[in-house]
Amino acid sequence: MTAHQQLKQALLAGKLAHAYLLVGGSEEGRRAEAIYLATALNCRYLQGGEPCGSCHSCRQMAGGNHPDFYLLEPRGTNLKIAQIRELEARLALQAFQGGVKVAVLAGADTMTEAAANCLLKTLEEPPEGTYLILLAAQPDPLLPTIRSRCQEIHLEGAMAISQAGTGYWARLVAADLPVIMEEILPELEKEADLPAVLTGMALACRDQLVWQLTGSATLLLKPGEPPTPFLAPSRLWACFWTIQDTLAALEHNANHRLALEVMMFKLYTQFSGEAIHGGEPSPA
Repeated sequence: MTAHQQLKQALLAGKLAHAYLLVGGSEEGRRAEAIYLATALNCRYLQGGEPCGSCHSCRQMAGGNHPDFYLLEPRGTNLKIAQIRELEARLALQAFQGGVKVAVLAGADTMTEAAANCLLKTLEEPPEGTYLILLAAQPDPLLPTIRSRCQEIHLEGAMAISQAGTGYWARLVAADLPVIMEEILPELEKEADLPAVLTGMALACRDQLVWQLTGSATLLLKPGEPPTPFLAPSRLWACFWTIQDTLAALEHNANHRLALEVMMFKLYTQFSGEAIHGGEPSPA
């Protein structure tokens, strides 16, 4: 389900969270989803979860002059505490048009620590009829206390993990070399968007590495069940860079088959150097 579908479904079901964190994808994509939700929340003639585009509120949103919509952007390189304090003062007022107030914080991952701590109070006790939408390229720079108070939605794009890539990664780590070379490799070679699939594999590997090192589910790019560790961090790190090196080779027009074969052999070397599914590691 896409980010747009998740937001629309929650809107139609009347189960919207008071605060969202939209991460990943492109900056334009994050803003587009935030504007969609802000527009829909005050639309007078919502049609199947989509704004009508013609009511007074929708026209104001399109014109960028809706009095109950607030957009914060970094000043210089950061969102600063003065901006958060100014926003909080405005959100404490009644909605000018009797609807709801919506604040979008672009570049939320650039907030200073002081700004983030200031925002926490509003996230914990938002004024009535107020929605906050935080936008971030990556969630990791945000304070865990900020992330825990928002419903996190990942947009498709560079930071979203390809489902195909995740599937290949899960198959590779459990397969022996003949299966890898005779079954998985030919399938992977036929993928229409090979770089996206390899990126998905790398990010799935990254999640297992992060889980091994921190045990923190909030740092995972793919929400849901934490990954089961099966390799030492040093071997996961080597796998990650093996996939990254393959991506770089493909960008420089390397032979696809040869590049993938080299990657498979290197990955298998890491997988076979240690027992899978919780066994004791072999001597390095």
